[in-house]
Amino acid sequence: MVEILDWDDPEYWTVDQVADAYHVAAGTVSREWVHWSQWPPAAPQFGKRKAARGRPLKVYPRSGVEDAVTARREATPGAGPAKPLAREWPALERVTLAEIARRLDRGYTEVRNYPRLYPPTSANPFPAAGPDRLRTWGEIAAWYGRRPGMGHHRTPPADEGAPGD
Repeated sequence: MVEILDWDDPEYWTVDQVADAYHVAAGTVSREWVHWSQWPPAAPQFGKRKAARGRPLKVYPRSGVEDAVTARREATPGAGPAKPLAREWPALERVTLAEIARRLDRGYTEVRNYPRLYPPTSANPFPAAGPDRLRTWGEIAAWYGRRPGMGHHRTPPADEGAPGD
């Protein structure tokens, strides 16, 4: 028999609660994070019901999830939830896709695909380019803050040196 926990049990998180806590999409957690070697196993004989019927949702110990995210960040730089922007730039500054990639610490190829991946009809459209083919940094920063995905952090070439040099 499965014991059904209350929705507000602070010791256990569902995939949706993990996603909300780390500001990522639930699919990122359910398709990627749960396969990490550091990820804790689902709590046995526990669950949370979505509705009156159906299987209970798996729950994970909150402390185990926090430990797994911390361990993953230490073992693989750039993994885990997206990092907040490193610094502030003028909101009205016009930037190229290459500059956007540098500031967001993403690969240029990934950023180049954003207009196609986040079209004007999507829930979170990528800011449109002006007649000069540039975008306003303030719009990019706002869009990035609303973006649930993690993406791929760029790998600096060996000749760039360590971050902060």
